[in-house]
Amino acid sequence: MKYFDVSGFAAPVRHPKKISAAGMGTTSFWSGSNAGLDRCIRTAVTEYGVTVLDTAEMYGGGRCETELGKTVGSLDRESLFIVDKILPSNVQKKVFRRRLEESLKRLKTDYIDLYLLHWRENADLQLMVDEMEAARTDGLISAWGVSNFDVNDMKDLLDCENGRNCFCNQIYYSVYERGTEFDLLPLLKQEHILPMAYSSLGSGFAAHPDIRREHRIMDACREAGIVPEAFMLKFVAEHGVQALFQTSSLQHLRDDLKEVPDRVYAEILPLFEEAFPAPQKAKPLVKM
Repeated sequence: MKYFDVSGFAAPVRHPKKISAAGMGTTSFWSGSNAGLDRCIRTAVTEYGVTVLDTAEMYGGGRCETELGKTVGSLDRESLFIVDKILPSNVQKKVFRRRLEESLKRLKTDYIDLYLLHWRENADLQLMVDEMEAARTDGLISAWGVSNFDVNDMKDLLDCENGRNCFCNQIYYSVYERGTEFDLLPLLKQEHILPMAYSSLGSGFAAHPDIRREHRIMDACREAGIVPEAFMLKFVAEHGVQALFQTSSLQHLRDDLKEVPDRVYAEILPLFEEAFPAPQKAKPLVKM
């Protein structure tokens, strides 16, 4: 498992100083795949060294937080990097802290490693930053960030007092959707803000090509003994982006997390670049 050293980012976290390049999402808890996802998360953490686990208060109205809390109860909490998100409608005085405390209770933990504003909408950014900073000072969160923020959103955030303490921007990014490579990812790198990709293997909520129709890629992956998803996770990580994905199948988990040797990656990369080329101009961030 590849790891990112996050000690040098804008708002250093209490621990750990390194996080796994791949992380597990939890929305399948929302759709009822509790036993399968629970098993996959435990396996990913204990056998593959995955540390990043992502959830949100929106997912199932807190259900996913509750189920994740059950799962991590028997794991080493100090080795995990739990990511949670607050809805923009809850960025209000007194409401923000109450919602955060409710999430902590559902997760059965006394702190969240990374707390994100789920998307911007009409949220008061300065108030959000102030609440995040207060929660960090009080030890309820270790770091904070945003999600679904495009270039102009990030610039507005950076103009806020303490806005540069933003640790992360979680966005939709994959080999299918590379628009962020043109301007957003360079901005995040310049500002030492960690990019994190949700749906890094593609999303059922966004139209995109089907990798399985790219026969040259499929043949090359088959010959190398890997599934294309394993390559896709490495692709995201090689661009300096932490990659979130999820599965409720242990076999899929093992296939997806299989190591892709650098030699194999270099051989297959040109086929991906041809099928899914990098953007040549700026385009709006795809948000979900």
